[in-house]
Amino acid sequence: MSKIKFGKGFEKELKRIKELYSISESQLSELKHQEFVKQYRNAFLHSKFYNKLYREHGLSINSVKSIDDAEKIPIITKDDIRHCVDDLLTSNRLFVYKAFTSGTTGSPLKLYRDYQSVCKEYSYGYHFQNIHGYTLGDKVISIKGDLDKDEISRFDKSLNTLHLSSYNLNEKNILKYYDLISKFQPKVVKGYPSSLQILSTELYKKGLELHIPIAFTSSEVLHDWQRRIIEKVLHSKLIDWYGNSEQTIALGQVKEDLYQDVPLYGHIEVKENHIITTGFINKSFPLIRYQVDDIIKLKCDSSCIRCCTSRILGRDNQYVMLKNGQQIGLLDHAFNFNNIKNILAAQIVQKVPGEIDLNIIPDYSFTEKNKAELLKNLTQLVTEDCTIHYNEISEDQIIKTKAGKFNLMVSYLDTKEKDAATKQILKEIESP
Repeated sequence: MSKIKFGKGFEKELKRIKELYSISESQLSELKHQEFVKQYRNAFLHSKFYNKLYREHGLSINSVKSIDDAEKIPIITKDDIRHCVDDLLTSNRLFVYKAFTSGTTGSPLKLYRDYQSVCKEYSYGYHFQNIHGYTLGDKVISIKGDLDKDEISRFDKSLNTLHLSSYNLNEKNILKYYDLISKFQPKVVKGYPSSLQILSTELYKKGLELHIPIAFTSSEVLHDWQRRIIEKVLHSKLIDWYGNSEQTIALGQVKEDLYQDVPLYGHIEVKENHIITTGFINKSFPLIRYQVDDIIKLKCDSSCIRCCTSRILGRDNQYVMLKNGQQIGLLDHAFNFNNIKNILAAQIVQKVPGEIDLNIIPDYSFTEKNKAELLKNLTQLVTEDCTIHYNEISEDQIIKTKAGKFNLMVSYLDTKEKDAATKQILKEIESP
C-alpha cells in the first residue's frame, strides 16, 4: 500500500493538486464542468446500472453538457444500489478491489476502488496534512480501528507510524498507551474524534498530559467540547477532515469554524436535509448525484465554486457508557466483519449506564449463526461489563431524527454529562 501512496503516481497527483490550489475560480469552475460531464459519459457508456437508469429517464449520452444539467440526472441512494453494486462498475473486476462503508446504520455498503482512486485519495489527504505541518517521515501515532482486540500496538517502519488500537483504549490500558506515546515522541497524532477524546479523558483522570504538536481527526463529527479537551490534554493544534468511504465528498478544516471542499474531488449540492454528491476521483465505480444523509450548513452562496461550511451534522458517533463511567465508541465496527450478513438495519439504544438494547431488523436469511457472531463482536467492543439486550424489531420501531434519518447509536445520556472527568476538564478549560 505504501507504494500506491508514495510512488510515481502519488508524486504526479500531488503536483496536480498543488496546481489546483493556485488556479483562479473561473479556471476551477471550468474544470469542474468538464469532470462532471466526463464522469456522466463514462457511466452512461460503461456502466450497466447507469445506462439502464439513464435511458429509463429519457437521457442520452449528450443530455449533460455541464453541471448546470445536473438536475436532469436522477438521484441515487445507498438503498438503490445496495443489491446491484457490481452493475455500477465501468471496468473489469480484476482491476478493482472491494471496500465497505462504515455501517453507521448497521448495514455496510460494498464499494469498489481502483488504483487511481486510492492514489488520488491519499494524495489529497497528504497535501491537506502537509499544509498544516505534517511531512512524510515525521513520527505519527495513529489511533484507529486498524488493530483488533488482541493487539495494542504495531509499528510501521516505512511510514514511521506507531499504530495503537482504538478497541483497547480504556482506563485499564491507559498507562500502557501513555508509555508508548511518551517513548515514541510523535509530532502528529491521527484518529477518530472519539478515540482522541477518550485518550485525553483517561489521561486526565490519571493526572497525565502529552505534548503532540498536531492532531488530525476524521470520520466522525467533531464537537467543540471534544476539541477543547483534546487540545488541552494533548497540547495539540487540532485539524479536522470530513469525507466518506464512497469517495464522493471531502471537506478540510481551514479555520476552527470553517471547512472548505478540496478542489476537483467532486461536486456537492447542498439540500435542507441531506447532500447530493458526485465523485470525480473514482472512474471505475462512479457515484453520480449520490445522496449522503448528512447535513452541512453553508457559509457561502450556493453558487460558490468551493463549498464552505461551519458545521457538519450527521454520523455522530455517540458512545456507550459502562457502569464505571468508561466510554466505548466505534460500535459500527461490530457490523463490519465479513461474517455479519443478512441485516437490513440495526440500532443500539442506551438509557442506563452499563446496559444497551441491540435492535435488529433481520433479512429473511438471517440465521442464529449471524446473531451469535454479531453478539460476539459487540461484546468484544463493550466488554463483559455491559449487558446487551437483543431485540428483533420492525422498520416502524427504528428511532429517527426530525429529518427522518436514523443513526446506529442512540443515547439518552447527556453527552456532556457522561462522566465527571469530562465535566471537570470542560470546567477547567472554560474557567477565566
